[in-house]
Amino acid sequence: MQRGRVNRSGRARTCALVVLATLVFAPVVAPSTAAQGAGSPSPTDLQQLRNQLAESSSAMVAAGTALRRAQSALPGARQAAVRYRTLLDQARLREEAAAQRTGVAQTEVMLASRSTEETASLVAGQRARIGRLARAVYQHGGSIADISMLLDARSPADFTERLVALQTVVTSQRSALADLQKVTDNYGNQTISLERTRDSLAAAREKAEREVETVAELAARAQAAEQQVRQLVDAQRNALAAAQAARAEDERRLAELRGESTRLQALLAAQVRRAFGPGALVSGAGTPVQGGVLTFPVIGPVTSPFGMRVHPITGVRKLHTGTDFGVPCGTPIKAARSGTVLVAEYNQAYGWRTVLSHGIVGGVLLTTTYNHQMALGVATGDQVLGGQVIGHVGTTGYSTGCHLHFELLVNSDLVDPLPWLLAP
Repeated sequence: MQRGRVNRSGRARTCALVVLATLVFAPVVAPSTAAQGAGSPSPTDLQQLRNQLAESSSAMVAAGTALRRAQSALPGARQAAVRYRTLLDQARLREEAAAQRTGVAQTEVMLASRSTEETASLVAGQRARIGRLARAVYQHGGSIADISMLLDARSPADFTERLVALQTVVTSQRSALADLQKVTDNYGNQTISLERTRDSLAAAREKAEREVETVAELAARAQAAEQQVRQLVDAQRNALAAAQAARAEDERRLAELRGESTRLQALLAAQVRRAFGPGALVSGAGTPVQGGVLTFPVIGPVTSPFGMRVHPITGVRKLHTGTDFGVPCGTPIKAARSGTVLVAEYNQAYGWRTVLSHGIVGGVLLTTTYNHQMALGVATGDQVLGGQVIGHVGTTGYSTGCHLHFELLVNSDLVDPLPWLLAP
């Protein structure tokens, strides 16, 4: 009956903590989607961060996730802001050049129009002059009248004068026709040139309009990218502040974890003294590894190995006292070796916890611990066999996700359990 109550209590606590972990690990919405993508942390990166924070408070995990997102996205956002600002400056130079070309083209059209109008006036004048000459010739009978004018001369001197006058008229007619042809050709060339100049003006205006649109678009993008940088900087600052606020809670939790380990180590040290005598206490940390004397309690990836590590947010160095296996909640946990249950209870730091004593193996006392279980399958004092299910993986105690925190103590020292495990 007692064990049934323990299991029901464990399931209730697990449900509550699973909900909490779901809220903690919900994706942090970025302030803006501008310039985001390549710089965003991958789900694997975020999961690695959460594994590193497996024994931290939910506030620290949330702050760490937000910080990792901001830190990952910030370089890309800054690069995008610089890139768009550079493109904007270049576009503004092109816009200014296009405006100058438009002004030059407008001036050329104005001058060409004025020149063409003046030439058109000359053409009209030449045509009027030729018209007057033509009417005069017609009124005097044309070339026959010219001959009769010469025949009517009264003397050789008069004839000479009349001939000179006639030649002058003929020369004037020919000159007028030549001038007309010249100004007409010039007018035609100027008209063609004017049309080309107008086409150039239209093209310059169109390009200037496109540059104006480009500048407006790039200005909006540059502004959005710079706003993204400001938001990410704010997010990073806020995450660091939140992590600092959560640091005291995490330090308190770490102290409790160390206290639990210290109490267990003191108990085991007393057993070692009873077994080997006060003068024969051997340091477990220096004991040669006996590979294969233990079996894997669960089969799954190692998400956080044993050893010293630096906290990814606070920078504090601490010993990770065991090996974390990332397996789903509810996964059966098997005893790594036959032994006696020293502890099967709940505590604030490790949640539902089982401690197995395997006795003296190869001249040393071996003890294993199984932490953060969702429910216990054994009770203190039980005898268990290697491979027997003793509980199920959970996320109770100081845990932010489903995993098994597995520890090995040799004599009374915590050591890396992996080398002692038999390959599955």
